[in-house]
Parts: sequence; structure tokens; C-alpha cells
Amino acid sequence: MEVRPGIHRVPGLRWSNVYLLVEEELTLIDAGGPGDHRRILGYIGRIGRNPSELARIVLTHSHPDHTGSLKELLQRAGASIAIHRGDTREGAKAGDFRLYYPAQPPIFGWDLPFLQRMPAHQFLEDGQVLPVLGGLQVVHTPGHTPGSICLYLPNQGVLFTGDTLLSDGQWFRRPVPFPGTNFPHYRASVERLAQLPFETACGGHGRPMLQEGSARLQEMLENYRWITPRWNWIKQRCRSLLPR
Repeated sequence: MEVRPGIHRVPGLRWSNVYLLVEEELTLIDAGGPGDHRRILGYIGRIGRNPSELARIVLTHSHPDHTGSLKELLQRAGASIAIHRGDTREGAKAGDFRLYYPAQPPIFGWDLPFLQRMPAHQFLEDGQVLPVLGGLQVVHTPGHTPGSICLYLPNQGVLFTGDTLLSDGQWFRRPVPFPGTNFPHYRASVERLAQLPFETACGGHGRPMLQEGSARLQEMLENYRWITPRWNWIKQRCRSLLPR
């Protein structure tokens, strides 16, 4: 499904959204969950392209529902994996960095879905501009994970939000908290995104928001308690009931 010219949302995936950026080379934003590689590769073929044209896979963060098909995609395409350093950990060999997220389960050498340790070929930095669709800007947005990023196409007014912002096509919402979620960092990241002018928001889950993206994000921020963790309020109430 073409969201905007050159920007496709791969249809029929079970785990999360994957976006295919189409020009002379192909770029994937995220890689879906285990088994999603079949639909991703099939969609590349249906639009008349070849998996060998896939140059890079840019990851918004390292959670397995966004990285679960990397192994199979690399076997077919040979693309490089690009991610922020905050969602990696150095392996046994110096300079060998692998994808990582807080509370990641041990693998014990098992090569199983959700337990694969994929390499990081390229580190992305805040403000870096990738040579994709006229300039794809990296925006470091920690909070959901330490290395979460969003990707911004200023020329088209498109923001790829990963799991920093999810949408139902009309309204934004925050993701479910996971181990490693940092709410002060999350709020600062969302406030930073609110300074970007954009119309279209392509989230990691849910339907893309095709118009009024900046305005909808401002509305979300105006109701900050909607973002604030409920347990903060619960703790305050419990303290007020305790004898002094």
C-alpha cells in the first residue's frame, strides 16, 4: 500500500508495521516479526522489484516484533542493518555489536525466533541524514528504548515514529511500557517531535496518520496526564492515606 509517493506500508503483517522506501535502491524501515519476511519479500516482488535491490534496513528500535525477520531478509537481500548504538551491546569480540534491548532473555546458543542476536552494521546518530528520498533525517527519541529513533522526511512532511508514537489513523497514543522504558526521556522525545512540521505519521503499529500530524501531536501533549504513568497518581494517593 503506497502511503505517499515512494513510501509503501507492507500489507498483511502480523506483528508490526514495515515501510518500504522505493527509489533506485530500496530501504526498509523495520523488519517485522518472525515469519514476516515472506510477505515483505513477496510485496517487493509484486511492485516489480527484486530483493537484491534492498540496500539497507533501518531499525527504529531493537524489540523483536520489529527485528524478527532480519535473519531471513539478510539471507535473501544482503542489506546492511542500521540502528542507534543505544539499542546494541558489544559481543564477545571487540567491535562486534549486536542488537539488544533491556530484559532481553538469554539465548543459551539457541537460534530461535525472538532469541536471535543480529549484528549491527551501521550506527545511526541524531541529526544524521541518510541518502533516501531526498534526505531521511535521524531523530534520536529515547524513552521507549534507550536507542529508539524516529525518521523524518522534511521535503514530504512525513515522520516515521516507530513505537515512540502509535496511531489509529486519527489520534496518537503512547506505546505499552516495557522494561527499560524511561518516562521522562519519553516525554522529552515527544515534545521534541512536536517541534517538527509534518502532515503524515507512519507509526510502528496501527494505521498511518495521513494528515494534520503536527496538530494531532500538539493535542496529545496538551493532555499530559494521558501520557503520565497511572502509578504515579496511585503512589501519591497512597501516601496521602498513610498516617503522618
